[in-house]
Amino acid sequence: MRDGSADRLVRGEAVDLTDQEVPASLIRELLTDELDQRGLRISGARISGQLDLSDVRVSRPLVLRDCVVEGPVLLDRSRFASLDLSGLVASSVSAPWLKLDHYLLLQNARLTCADGWALDLGEAEVGAHVSLRGSVLEGVDYSVHATKLRTGSHLFLTDMRASGTVRLDGARIGGSVRCHGSRVSAADSALLGVDLQVEENLFLGEGFEAVTTSDRVAAVRIRGARLGGQLVVRGCTLRGPIALDVKQVRAGMEILFSPSLLHGDIDLDGLTYAGVPRDATVDEWLDMLATRTPSYASQPYLQLAAAHQAAGHERDVRRIRVAQQRDLLRRGRLSGWGRLWHRVTGATVGYGYRPAMALVWLLGTLLTAVLLVAGVAGPAGLVRSCSTVDQIGHALNAVTPLAKPEGVKCQISTSTGLGSAIVVSTWVLQLLAWAFATLFVAGFTGLVRKNP
Repeated sequence: MRDGSADRLVRGEAVDLTDQEVPASLIRELLTDELDQRGLRISGARISGQLDLSDVRVSRPLVLRDCVVEGPVLLDRSRFASLDLSGLVASSVSAPWLKLDHYLLLQNARLTCADGWALDLGEAEVGAHVSLRGSVLEGVDYSVHATKLRTGSHLFLTDMRASGTVRLDGARIGGSVRCHGSRVSAADSALLGVDLQVEENLFLGEGFEAVTTSDRVAAVRIRGARLGGQLVVRGCTLRGPIALDVKQVRAGMEILFSPSLLHGDIDLDGLTYAGVPRDATVDEWLDMLATRTPSYASQPYLQLAAAHQAAGHERDVRRIRVAQQRDLLRRGRLSGWGRLWHRVTGATVGYGYRPAMALVWLLGTLLTAVLLVAGVAGPAGLVRSCSTVDQIGHALNAVTPLAKPEGVKCQISTSTGLGSAIVVSTWVLQLLAWAFATLFVAGFTGLVRKNP
């Protein structure tokens, strides 16, 4: 380093040391409270030796912009006013329990770790935002390990190229999480955020791609996350055996995503949100729930129906509830008798949500009785001294529940096998008429509706 540069650094000046070598030990020596309030600001330097700033605690900013470091940068348990490592080239950055009063910038950096994690922010606390925009992060297990990270504002994971899981389990983000334009591939989940808490929105936005090479895990797994705003999955590609795992996620506002973006199954059991889902029709949602979820669950149907109920979409609510019962019949755990009863109620009253279907069956039963008596027994001479009108009245009298037309005197002769068969048939039709009438009443009053 040229003579005089150290004095300028102590005075807080931004010093361009492009292609110059700076000992790592000198940087640690300069980081004291005697340093100017503007902090230590170096750009373009080649830092020789192990840059170990562990346990350094100064209320000054540290700027090492576009620097090349031999080996990892160690910031364990350190504290600064702010930290700018934009353009850094190193093997890794280890910063668990790091504390910053303001922001962390690690933009357009390149971290290539042959053993371990490219960036470790486990239990770090950052007063404002964290930006990893445009960085290339290559780790064996994790490209970013940020369990229980705390930020006061946004987390920018935009335009990154990451090899290894971005892990945010238990993190608390004071603003939004933005992932636009990034590509993350991993042997485990590409984006992992179990119990993640985001005060505002989670954007898996335009150009974001998450790919897992595992045949067992989800490409994006944010199970149990709590979002104060929206969940936005728009213009991205998620690829894995399970593309998106949002089980037990709670969003404070609406969710926006199209199933066509997700190349794999979707686990939605326990997902709650406000408003009607956007970017997909009711038909697309019903197809997704029936064919692209790991197993049958009632909660996603109930949540979708409740959203449309609140919006006043009664027709869609009935469609959703009927689709739920069909999925229950196909994939749910029903006993043999339960499955039989489910088929009957589905065919007759639409599982209780279309009771008018029972009236159609009842009318069909009455018509069948009329055809047997007036269309078969009458022409065969089995009903004597009765006009066609009387024969119709006799059929309705024999089958109709409750209401019995008066004055009908026809009798069907049972001296032949055909006559006996027609009489027995009217008894069966009467039982069916009673059953359809009962199912109509039960469906109309909601007695046969179930949401298991």
